Amino acid sequence: MKESNFSLVISDLEKRILIQGLTLLKTKQINENKKYDFIDDLIIKACDAPAISNKKKHFYEER
Repeated sequence: MKESNFSLVISDLEKRILIQGLTLLKTKQINENKKYDFIDDLIIKACDAPAISNKKKHFYEER
């Protein structure tokens, strides 16, 4: 079975919110003595993700 890949296009603010939420989830998992190593992997991937520029440049011609 082929593994699916997903991409999210988010702003810098949304990226910070995502990382903060994952950090809070990791803290909760640690306090409940549950596994949290997969959350570390997600945090690292989120921090290292490249910025995608989706802004299209529009050029208008004066007439």
